[in-house]
Amino acid sequence: MDVTARTAPAEPVLYRPEPVETAALATTLPYLSPVPIPGAVEAVTPNGARVWLLVSRIEPTGPAAAPAAPQSAPVPAWAKTTALLALSLSGSSVLGAYALGLFAEGLAALVASLVLLAKFAFVLALVLGLFVVVVKRRAGGGSVTAEATSTATARGLFAKATATATATAIAKK
Repeated sequence: MDVTARTAPAEPVLYRPEPVETAALATTLPYLSPVPIPGAVEAVTPNGARVWLLVSRIEPTGPAAAPAAPQSAPVPAWAKTTALLALSLSGSSVLGAYALGLFAEGLAALVASLVLLAKFAFVLALVLGLFVVVVKRRAGGGSVTAEATSTATARGLFAKATATATATAIAKK
């Protein structure tokens, strides 16, 4: 691949518009006159020519009446208080969130220790419960009697059948 150096044109091409020739203002605008006319005001154009401007004068009849502004209801005191406290409340929330972020590791360790304490309490309650059951079995020498009764009813095509069963169990301690 052959690389050749590129050169910029010697002079950049720019668009330079020619100035527009303007006609005399008095001939193009009907309200300007090169000679004084009654009711006209004398003025000087930017190119220094003196012209007379015909202006219509509108006499004011008086100051315009401003439209009546609707009366707004007064702002309640609770709204003013809330508006005044909004900044401090939001600032307090931000500081609380920042503090929580700072102490997150400490809180995680605290939660882990509380979970460990809860597991220890559960195991201790389980061991004490088993200890109580074992002590009662060794100390007691009586028996326990349990009785259960069940009744079943069936209806067939031509008859009805009822059955009742009773069971009794005696356990020695």
